[in-house]
Amino acid sequence: MNQTNKINKLDGSFYNKLDKLHKRLKFDDSTYHHSLKVAEYSKQFNKLVNTGIDPDMIYYSGLFHDIGKIELDLTLLNKKDSLNIDEFDIIKKHSILGYDIMKKFLMPVEMQYAALYHHERWDGKGYPMKLKEQEIPLVARIISICDVFDALTSDRPYRKAFSLDEALNIMNDSKNQFDQELLKLFFDSLGSIISKNSY
Repeated sequence: MNQTNKINKLDGSFYNKLDKLHKRLKFDDSTYHHSLKVAEYSKQFNKLVNTGIDPDMIYYSGLFHDIGKIELDLTLLNKKDSLNIDEFDIIKKHSILGYDIMKKFLMPVEMQYAALYHHERWDGKGYPMKLKEQEIPLVARIISICDVFDALTSDRPYRKAFSLDEALNIMNDSKNQFDQELLKLFFDSLGSIISKNSY
């Protein structure tokens, strides 16, 4: 076994837990469909850059990265206006809530890291732990890029989707947010990534 757990090495109860989590993830259509796309983007990106992370592991890490949102108020998640500071502080709790859920369900550490660290930033200005650079686990760095890409290219309750060019420009202008090497690889591989998914 290499740097990551192998899905096929895990016992059958793992899939029963996944099924329960999957049903709970459907609590909100927007979050669910976002999670599906992040999972697919992450799996394709991971395959193209050959990180060594098990493909199913990266898929499930992407699928459940926002699982903590099941503990939040749907009204707040789907608010059509911009969030105020207090509301944003509540939303930010989903990272730790997701980590707690992953731990409770005894999910592999990659899935725990994805839930906890996908909003960390390369420059250390993210949340919840303010990790920076290589302190951020690789699985979370991959999912962070795919998460932001899908968020930008999808309609949100408070705005319409950005075009592909607009999204890439925003990500490039915010590149201190991301692992520079991974971001370049993502841009270079984007045609192959989105050809298998309708963004």
